[in-house]
Amino acid sequence: MATTAIQDIGVPNLTMLPRARLREVLAGQARFVGSRFDREKPRGVLSPIEPRLKMGIPYGDLRAAEEEYLARRSLRRDFGVVLRSALAWTLSPSHRATASRRPFIVSAQVDNLSIDEAVASILDARETRRGRLVFFVHAHALNLARFNRAYRHVLERADVLLADGIGIRLAGRMLGVAMRHNVNGTDLFPILCREAAQRGVPVVLVGGAPGVAAECARRMAAQTPGLTVPFTSPGYFATEATSRAVAEQIRTLGRALVLVGMGSPRQEEWAARHLGDLPGVTVLTVGGLFDFYSGRIRRAPVFWREAGLEWAYRMLQEPRRLAKRYLVGNPLFLALALEQRLRGRRG
Repeated sequence: MATTAIQDIGVPNLTMLPRARLREVLAGQARFVGSRFDREKPRGVLSPIEPRLKMGIPYGDLRAAEEEYLARRSLRRDFGVVLRSALAWTLSPSHRATASRRPFIVSAQVDNLSIDEAVASILDARETRRGRLVFFVHAHALNLARFNRAYRHVLERADVLLADGIGIRLAGRMLGVAMRHNVNGTDLFPILCREAAQRGVPVVLVGGAPGVAAECARRMAAQTPGLTVPFTSPGYFATEATSRAVAEQIRTLGRALVLVGMGSPRQEEWAARHLGDLPGVTVLTVGGLFDFYSGRIRRAPVFWREAGLEWAYRMLQEPRRLAKRYLVGNPLFLALALEQRLRGRRG
């Protein structure tokens, strides 16, 4: 059986061993949950990082994650891997799905990129006469665009729309589209900071409550040698003049990566209006990312993300704000994807 190569940020050129066979497991020659990277350890039918691969979230050092798991494995934890893997298999694209480059999903054409391609598209060094707009879109944003023409036009102006969340992955499966990776901003943020530091690109954070973006910048600068954050700004602007002043401050930087976290649709509308004409600037809309990296809100543990339930964890943290978005919005989004399929418009 051929081995499978994994190309991932921070884990270059890793090669997974072939899966163990059930008869090898029964004969004691392999484990059901075992290594797929290390030839010195018993192979497995499943790897501990299997759910991450199938769910399109292969972030971080996968070899180290596998080794850490196997060093303190237990029957209960193995059972959890099997359950999450089974769920991930049901949510992963079918073998008949196509990896369309820019599938139309519900209300917009979404860029279907790998992690490496997403990072490259965000840090594209080409000179431009205007700002580059890169928006992460999730089920909520595409729901809004479906019923708000003005917001839909804002998304159409974007240079790149990155698929964020399990909802888009599910919709892609319904539409026969194999979504490659979940390129959400929260996982990409440290990768982008490292790349920006290496390339000498300053990073500006705009958004969140007073002090949140500043604390986020402080923490990232402490763990990312060479990262330059010229300034940060909260995202609650009392006047239009304040917005223009922030935009003018960004203009003076020349080339820069600006992360805007105000929630959809406000962040995309603000970015397009105030930063879309700044040459050399790339704008990335990131929702609540600053809350996570400032420590204000805890992110869902890995096993919630592997099960596709990060949205549920977030809803439990802020039920009054998020219950309607997820309990009503998620089923609505999948219904709109089903309507698209029934109308004959595949991704």
